[in-house]
Amino acid sequence: MAAIASPTLALLLTAAALPLAAQNSRGEFWPELDIFAQRGDQLRIAFIDGFKNQKAEFGCYLDIALKPLFRRELRNRGDVFRQRFLTFRAGYQYTTPVANNDSSSENRAVAEATARYPLPGKVVVVDRNRGDFRFVKGQPFSMRYRNRLRIERDLELSGMVFTPFAYDETFYSTKYGAWNRNRYAAGIEFPVGPHVVVAPYLLRQRDTRASVKFINALGLTLSLFF
Repeated sequence: MAAIASPTLALLLTAAALPLAAQNSRGEFWPELDIFAQRGDQLRIAFIDGFKNQKAEFGCYLDIALKPLFRRELRNRGDVFRQRFLTFRAGYQYTTPVANNDSSSENRAVAEATARYPLPGKVVVVDRNRGDFRFVKGQPFSMRYRNRLRIERDLELSGMVFTPFAYDETFYSTKYGAWNRNRYAAGIEFPVGPHVVVAPYLLRQRDTRASVKFINALGLTLSLFF
């Protein structure tokens, strides 16, 4: 009897765990449109609209690039900011949920510093440090630090340059006093003419404080340069 009960009990426990696993993960599509208006070699205005974590995001930013001093430019690309070793960004982002039971809209001030390091084999490491100053409806003010470490390399095939990339991003929130979120992703950037770049990617997010712990996302970013 015990021999029969043990497999039966294991089967029941497995069946009970399946809905819990489903509740702890979700698949999403993350589309994003980035529009960059270049103002010389050192300034540009960026408009970034997207959809992530069941929230719509709208942002406007000012980007500043430092000219390379004492060193050659990082790479020969049409996007001037990809050639710089150090860039800065400041701006505003508004997020609003699309779910009817969620009213936590957010006004967010954003500050970023991004450093680029060339490695042997034409590999480039991109280290982005970002601060979010968050004003969430119905919640106290909080801040969030985000560090994203990305590795990329330009490749050329039949005259077309494309860029495979992978990154890991960690989040620290003063709301929780903890490192609560981690994202890691991999994708490829494809130029489509001189002013358009398309970047599909796969991403997994882990958030220890969210009701849905894991998100598996298919992302698609369309960037327009003027």
